[in-house]
Amino acid sequence: MMNSISASEGYVGQSVRTIEGRAPVAGRARYTSDYEFSGQLHAHIVRSPHAAARIKRVDLTGASKVAGVVLALDGKAVAEHIGPMPHHMDPSLFHGRSAAIRCVALDQVWCYGQAVAVVVATDKRTARYAASRVVVDYEPLPPVVAADQAMAEGTRKVVEGWDVNAITQIPFVNGDVAKAFAGAHKVVKSTIRIHRFSTQPIETRVYNAVWERDTAGFTVYCTAQNPQPMRNQLAEALGMPENKIRIVAPTIGGAFGLKMPGHPEEPLICLLAKLTQRPVKWVEDREECLLVGGREQHHEVELAVAKDGTVLGLRDRFLANTGAPSACPGWAMAFLTGLTMPGPYVVKNIDVLATIAVSNKPSWNASRGYGKEATALALELSMDNAARALGMDPIELRLKNYLPSTAFPYNSPTGLIYDSGDYAGVTRKALDVLGYAEWKAKRDDARRQGRYLGIGLAYELTPEGGSVPGTLVAGYDSSTVRISPDGSVTVLTGVTTPGTGNPTGIAQIVADELGIDFAGIEVVQGDTTACPYGFGNYSGRSTIVGGGAAALAAQELRGRLMKLAAAMLGVAESTVIYRNSAFTSDAAAGKSLSFKDVCFAAYSHVYDVASCITPALEATCTYKPGLIRHTPDANGHINPYPSYSNGAYATVCEVDIDTGVITLLKCAVAHDCGRPINPRLVEGQACGAVAFGIGGMLSEEICSDAEGHQLTRSFMDYVMPRARDVPEIAVAHHDVPNPVSYKGMKGAGEAGVGGSAAAVVNAVNDALAPLGVCINDLPLTPDRVWAAIQAARRVSRREAAE
Repeated sequence: MMNSISASEGYVGQSVRTIEGRAPVAGRARYTSDYEFSGQLHAHIVRSPHAAARIKRVDLTGASKVAGVVLALDGKAVAEHIGPMPHHMDPSLFHGRSAAIRCVALDQVWCYGQAVAVVVATDKRTARYAASRVVVDYEPLPPVVAADQAMAEGTRKVVEGWDVNAITQIPFVNGDVAKAFAGAHKVVKSTIRIHRFSTQPIETRVYNAVWERDTAGFTVYCTAQNPQPMRNQLAEALGMPENKIRIVAPTIGGAFGLKMPGHPEEPLICLLAKLTQRPVKWVEDREECLLVGGREQHHEVELAVAKDGTVLGLRDRFLANTGAPSACPGWAMAFLTGLTMPGPYVVKNIDVLATIAVSNKPSWNASRGYGKEATALALELSMDNAARALGMDPIELRLKNYLPSTAFPYNSPTGLIYDSGDYAGVTRKALDVLGYAEWKAKRDDARRQGRYLGIGLAYELTPEGGSVPGTLVAGYDSSTVRISPDGSVTVLTGVTTPGTGNPTGIAQIVADELGIDFAGIEVVQGDTTACPYGFGNYSGRSTIVGGGAAALAAQELRGRLMKLAAAMLGVAESTVIYRNSAFTSDAAAGKSLSFKDVCFAAYSHVYDVASCITPALEATCTYKPGLIRHTPDANGHINPYPSYSNGAYATVCEVDIDTGVITLLKCAVAHDCGRPINPRLVEGQACGAVAFGIGGMLSEEICSDAEGHQLTRSFMDYVMPRARDVPEIAVAHHDVPNPVSYKGMKGAGEAGVGGSAAAVVNAVNDALAPLGVCINDLPLTPDRVWAAIQAARRVSRREAAE
């Protein structure tokens, strides 16, 4: 069914169908792996079976003898052409430790799965077989696997020359914490273990590099979230100017942070194309994709609470296991975990210490939520524990401690500036769409029948649109709006889409600004040659900055068209009326000009009537949202975010105490993303986040053994939720406009993973409360839940015997 909304009604705020969704749904989308070129070669990477080892020798003889093999290289050969990789977000900018990252290991491997050699052949099967003929002589080293092991005195250092196995240790301190704890009615301690889990998009990473002999440069077709920053990093790694590299990011089948730049295969595949003078493609398999993890943190949280439930102070000592050093930006997620404390709560007295450890596990990259999901988990599980300790309703505890809606803009204890919100109103709306009163009655009735139902609530505050000084993680972006002589409109923008629908939102904005039919707009993204310089998609920013920039460009063009229409009508510009794609004036004796008429004149009458405007009908603008502040305040704080979306999440579950199996019965979310440009797209993002939270808490986990060998290698091991695992999700909007962004927008793409995850855990703990069970060791797999129930029963029997 086609969109039935007309231009006169306005498109912003309407749930129009996505323009970029047509091709994937019809099976016509062209993904990166679909691109094949004349002389196409394929690469296969040889990876270390050890978590830590010295490389004594790499023998490529066997691989080179295989028919169809064109090239085989080890780390030393690669290093002759490519130096250490530039970091997407260098820890040294934050006074942290930085390591030299090689795209193929030289003398030592830091983790299981690290590249030690690469083979290029005429087809994938030959490349894979030849790679099996590569012989590597390793000297295994004692692996450093757990974060607490990494930080223990006397432990072998992962990176030779470092004095400690940590990228950095960052304190977030404000107020008089000692006084707050000394005056508390109770100090509630919570130990929360967040496991390692991943994002796993349907489409894995793909790079297909084409060496352009005529320009002595590259065209790289790839699954890139951030084409321009990736081009910058490639240029530095390959020792060539950026303008010799073109990045093309076609249709992308999901990203979730995984496809941000810094991966070693990016410059490696380019080098292979240059050396062979032929196109070289590498397609990541699922086992390789599962090497990229995130989120593994251990929190020791203490809440100082008054008798009435007021949270007086917060302490948290948390340790993040970020794996081996990497050029990817994943390590900084742990920094964001600390920076976004204490979330939506009025707690001025905080003492949080983030220790960002390295180990011989595979490296992190960015994961949806970017550390803020861990903040929500740590805070929301702790809030429920505090409610239990006080004998207080966890909903009432939250309502008592939320920031009031009158407090904005609000300066957080870590220096963030929250733009707007109504956290209590959002919570009440989430409970309303859940049907809380009805489910509470059902829960109480089930307990009388010996069944274990539970209701969980959690809140998540998600700063979005981040901008980090000294990096290409920028808070602004650019868009070009181009109107052709026939009146059709093309938007070229520096933001990209991983399939979330932002091109549709941007087109809706431009349609309203130009007063034209939405169907006449095309949006072009992901091409560093065609599009203006921009920074891609991350941190829920794309519609805010890409749409804001497109709006400014469209406004500029509309002004030109109004001026030209006035000249063509022979009237003063102030009398021109533009409505329903037509220009009229009361002074023009009933004369009317169509949008197309004026556009054609702008190109065809440049030296007569259209000489009043500058041709052509094209404008490029940059949008810089407000609130971002990089100049430190008196406390040394900056505010890297313009937007603070937020949401309340509620879950109902039932636990089978004989098996530990959890069945989710209903989920609900109320979301504040400011003014939604397209409510349906926001709802899709919210439901996707809930599915992420469900999978992360109930079944998804990347496991390693004591030697650092990764045991999770396929979807047989990494169990993502299926459709039947996800219950009904009720979604409500509670929109509090952002006063410093175009149309009052806040982000919507990153929020919800932590809030929905915490709601699931809190629901399970509520269900098991009659048994005295509280599980904060994640994920909540059936065996872990069953073991906790048995442990509680043993304690109960022992106490009864005493």
